[in-house]
Amino acid sequence: MKQKRSKTGIIIVILLALLAAAAWLYMSGRISIPQLENRKESAVTVDESKLKTAYTGTIRVTTEGNGTIEPENKKTEAADYTVEISHVEVENGDVVKEGDLIAEIDPDSVEDRISEIEAEIEDLNKSIKDMSKGGSQTIASPVPGRVKRIFVKEDDVLGEVSEKNGGLIEISADKKLKVEFVSSNKLKPGSTVTVSFGSFEEEGTVLERNGDTYVVTITDKSDYQVDTAAEILDSDENKLGEGILLSNAPYLVDSRYGVCDSVNVNVGDSVDSGTTLITRTDYSYNADYTDAVRDREEKKEKLMTLRALKKDPAFYAPSDGIVSEMMLKNRQTVQEDEAMYTLISTDKYWLKAEIDELDIPGVREGQDVTIVFDAFEDEEYNGKVVKVSALGMNTGGVTTYTVTIEMDGVEKVKIGMSATATIELEKKSDVLLVPVDAVKSENGEKYVTVVSGTDVSEVRVEVGLVNSSEAEILSGLTEGQQVIEETKETEDWMLQMMRQNRAAREGQSPFAA
Repeated sequence: MKQKRSKTGIIIVILLALLAAAAWLYMSGRISIPQLENRKESAVTVDESKLKTAYTGTIRVTTEGNGTIEPENKKTEAADYTVEISHVEVENGDVVKEGDLIAEIDPDSVEDRISEIEAEIEDLNKSIKDMSKGGSQTIASPVPGRVKRIFVKEDDVLGEVSEKNGGLIEISADKKLKVEFVSSNKLKPGSTVTVSFGSFEEEGTVLERNGDTYVVTITDKSDYQVDTAAEILDSDENKLGEGILLSNAPYLVDSRYGVCDSVNVNVGDSVDSGTTLITRTDYSYNADYTDAVRDREEKKEKLMTLRALKKDPAFYAPSDGIVSEMMLKNRQTVQEDEAMYTLISTDKYWLKAEIDELDIPGVREGQDVTIVFDAFEDEEYNGKVVKVSALGMNTGGVTTYTVTIEMDGVEKVKIGMSATATIELEKKSDVLLVPVDAVKSENGEKYVTVVSGTDVSEVRVEVGLVNSSEAEILSGLTEGQQVIEETKETEDWMLQMMRQNRAAREGQSPFAA
């Protein structure tokens, strides 16, 4: 009796060892289940919670990136006048509305400034009264030299020509031309070279050197034209470099008033100080007179605003925003045009999110964005991509690109808050969908496990778009068919059940290949 039990125990141990060895071989991939294009098994009991129905719907592929909120616009507010601050009402971080009080001004300091402006206006009144209003019919050369460029012609408006070209006529004030060139040869300032241009050759002098860059000057003559290409040669006619002939000391004669009646000189003419260059019409007022009148008008405008400020001596917020970089203090004198504080606009915000390099090709300006803040995760806000950086940043072997997203200002959203941006990369509607966990891969092919009653079969499918929860089925499946949502545990269990069923039918070991 003991001997039988001993033999039975040995047989059980051997069988268990064989089963364990076979299981290990299967799990390590040394044995496998035969691959069939469409494999069908029968009478497999399926967990109904794992059954999912193929359906028609919409699939979206998205990417996410994290970042912090920044202001889109901010402006530094400066003082319009030199006044004394009596009391500052706000501090950094305060949210203000347009018209809110920023700081109170000492009325006496406003009165002092009014008196100063009134005195300046009175001085201008006297100057304007005694000033000659008439302009000159002619424009004369203020310096001796040689005419090198003429920008104006008959009937031109002088002010327009001066604004476009920087002047009306260019005069070489020292009657010298220069050439700037680069040379690897070491030339000493003061040394002599030959400057060759057009059909001319002129002896030149090295005027200055800055590294490998040199300036050579030559004597100007009537036939020499600026903007001409020139070569610089040594005593053996070897080329040292090349450049363009320019005036060494150019003087641009300009005027803001009148119309050109005639140009009285030609390019190349030598002129003295006082030589008439241009005659003009419509020269009723000279520049000094009109400048003084304009200055008086600007001071009159300041005087009017200062008188209004005296009635209500204070600075107010010009728009809605957040106060930052506050520089005002109580009893401080702030100078005209001095920065007082920065106002951050709350109308628009920027979220700069970092997007993975694998997804960045699908991100474009104008795409809609969903934004969720860490501070209130149950709320979603809308944004739009306004810029995609072309420069990536590699951190820990992962490259990301900064995507700038614009969103409307929201009162509860604060500068510096952390948020997650979700960007839709692709979307397809009216397509056949199954849970992504229902699709598995074998030998480069995609399969789903289809259940019909008690029959279970593996069907090869073609897959389109895939996201974290769904997969688009292009072929191999029809709407309404039921598939198994296969987690890893489900997949292992199904393979085991199908193998055992097949083995039972064929009279093989459950672990036979």
